[in-house]
Amino acid sequence: MNRSTSPTGPSSGTHASAPSSLRPGRRTAIGLGLALPGLATLPGLVDPAVAAPPSPDVPAIRPTPQSVTTGSGSLRLAGRVSVIVGEGTDAVARQALVDLLESADCKPRLVTATGAEDDVHGARIHLGTPEDNPALAAALDALGAEGPADLAADGYVLAAGKDGGPHLALAGRDARGTFYAVQTLRQLLAGGASLPALTVRDAPLMEIRGAIEGFYGIPWSHEARKDLFAFSGEHKLNTYIYTPKDDLLLRAQWRDLYEGEELDRLRELVETANAHHVTFTFALSPGNDITYGSEDDLQATITKFEQLRQLGVDSFYIALDDIPTELGEEDAAQFGSLAAAQAHYLNRVQDEYVRAHDLAPLQTVPTEYWGSGPSDYKTTFGEDTDPDVRIQWTGEGVFSPSVTEESVVAAVESYRTDHLYIWDNFPVNDGRRDRLFLNPLEGRDPSLHEHLAGFTANPMIQPYASLISLGNYADYCWNPPSYDAAQSWDAVVDELAGPDEATRAALRDLTDLHQNWPYRDGSPQAPALGADVDAYWAASAAGGAPGTALGDRLTRIAGLEDALAGMACAGFLEDVRPWVVAGAQWAQGLLEQHAMLAALAAGDHEEASAAAARAVEQFDLAGRATVPDQREDGVHKEDQIVPSVGDGRVEVFVSAAWEILRAELPDDPSLPFRGLPATASTTMGTYRDYAPARMVDGDLGTFYWSSRAPKAGDEIRADLGAVHPLRFARVQMAKSDGTPGDQIHSGVLELSEDGDSWTEVGRTDGTPVLEVRLEEARPARYARVRVTAPNPGGQWVQVRELGLGETAPAA
Repeated sequence: MNRSTSPTGPSSGTHASAPSSLRPGRRTAIGLGLALPGLATLPGLVDPAVAAPPSPDVPAIRPTPQSVTTGSGSLRLAGRVSVIVGEGTDAVARQALVDLLESADCKPRLVTATGAEDDVHGARIHLGTPEDNPALAAALDALGAEGPADLAADGYVLAAGKDGGPHLALAGRDARGTFYAVQTLRQLLAGGASLPALTVRDAPLMEIRGAIEGFYGIPWSHEARKDLFAFSGEHKLNTYIYTPKDDLLLRAQWRDLYEGEELDRLRELVETANAHHVTFTFALSPGNDITYGSEDDLQATITKFEQLRQLGVDSFYIALDDIPTELGEEDAAQFGSLAAAQAHYLNRVQDEYVRAHDLAPLQTVPTEYWGSGPSDYKTTFGEDTDPDVRIQWTGEGVFSPSVTEESVVAAVESYRTDHLYIWDNFPVNDGRRDRLFLNPLEGRDPSLHEHLAGFTANPMIQPYASLISLGNYADYCWNPPSYDAAQSWDAVVDELAGPDEATRAALRDLTDLHQNWPYRDGSPQAPALGADVDAYWAASAAGGAPGTALGDRLTRIAGLEDALAGMACAGFLEDVRPWVVAGAQWAQGLLEQHAMLAALAAGDHEEASAAAARAVEQFDLAGRATVPDQREDGVHKEDQIVPSVGDGRVEVFVSAAWEILRAELPDDPSLPFRGLPATASTTMGTYRDYAPARMVDGDLGTFYWSSRAPKAGDEIRADLGAVHPLRFARVQMAKSDGTPGDQIHSGVLELSEDGDSWTEVGRTDGTPVLEVRLEEARPARYARVRVTAPNPGGQWVQVRELGLGETAPAA
């Protein structure tokens, strides 16, 4: 979904893949588990109303299990322990268990189940499935636990008790379930060597649980993807779909094969995913230039897939989102409709390649991937496509603030499929690359597992910052009825911060600045900061001292870079550093404004003016572009985007403080220029509530945003209501004065007395600020910036202020 065409539309590469669990009994490749560097997994809280352990002595398990039954007493795994496995027991789970026991200062010894009774010492730990470890059935029986045979794929039973000594059974429904049993044991041990006597019977309610790297912008690094697989394995996420929009060999050059280092990296990714029981799905995006009925293009698809199958990939996906909807002449003659053409192509791939090689069913996202209501496209696509093909959908919108059971039921009917699952465009930020979305996953009904195969989350361009929401998805998808957004969010934030309470508090100060999700009405805006700001102004209005809460918070925000240096997940801080630095600059600027206000109250105008100047310096620093970016050309560029901090609450404080200074010292040079009162209009439409009136409200913290890219002849216009002798005009576009972005790149500034006859007085020069100082006053009622050529890359237009003055401010 492409931000260059719409910030709400396809600007969120969005979609997912079916795990190998769709084919019962299939095992992933053998590999050693790779630990996420520096990331200690900490258990969260279990909702006591749903499946909570009946004893407070049981450590919390996340995701919340379906059933936990406690016994009496506890067992300690100390010294020599025997790990009893079968010849076919999953090697990934076996290695993970050995590593876990060694970290608890145990000395594990692997013993083969058959004929091993005389070779067992210390605590006995049985691992595997009943099929690959024949001793498991007896072990479960001795512990009074039922086996996993009736559980869903990925399920497991963990039973711990005493039977002539410490006795533990980790029985998977399949290989992945065996691995998940070890992950639950890790949480029960919680860094120690003891656990209570208990039985956990657990299985996911959704079969597909994971992430789809489907956004536009800088693709994730190789190391970040590997770290995601480690995180996914620990959190029982089983799916990763590889389809970054700016991997040119997936989309623009989809027919070309990988080679050299790129091929080697893909091989390592597949191996690492398997090592954490994550299904690696490869998603191709051929729709921009494919001929659906072409034998050559079919063979190009199969050849590309075959290259990946040789690396160990057995799950494939064809993405048909964000592509032209007009068929070429050859396809139009053969099929008549886009949906029929696409179904023909998908069916051939499914039948002639996927089914022929006994692979997981093909997956796809259709061109019309949102909305639950019926359409001709959806009906044809659903009825004509092979019923085994998995279809992804984003909800009622490209970004869906909620996903309800009613909506899902309607979508299943509209798409005529029994295999619908969701490409969830949260927390993806490719449409708002200046933003971080660190809020919890909310608004997904607890009953969706009854109708859907699962979810894949489309994450942010920043991989480690996305782990908060991915931890939420892990909890939700495993057990939707027990999901508590606040508890899940708290747990994963603490996990990423590590055990130090000061670091945890600092991370919450940071996340508070990035809570607003603009696609949900009423989403909170920096709630903790906002409460302190509101209290500050309320105290000031009452004539009292504003207190220290806001100042203390701003001081902490200014020091976040140091406070977060010891985070358990070091990659998180690297991801968010531009926002941390900008936040510190904004915070220091607000502290200077506080000093300015205090000086004004004391009548010290000189100090007030000096503090205002210091604030401006900090705000200028905060307005610099420090976030890298990558566009359609695939070129990584540093310092392209200005990080947005505080969800709008910062700008509100700044504007209010300037108004107080303006009332006391109207000519202070630190004050932002304010144009004559005017009304504004445009020919380019309005995105959401970013209305034209924001261009002339005197507030640089607000802006107008068009709903499309400009065309030659489009304009923005200000009407002063009467003729004025104008000497100055300033148009401030994009997100800051110093960094080009969404703006009118080619245009002329014109003035008019009557709205019919126009005189050019200036031209854009590629920078975000168009400023004109006239030597002689020119009478005018209207001013407009008229577009003379389309924007490069289809960028839209943002305008913070269009100001007109009878006098020019100091240069």
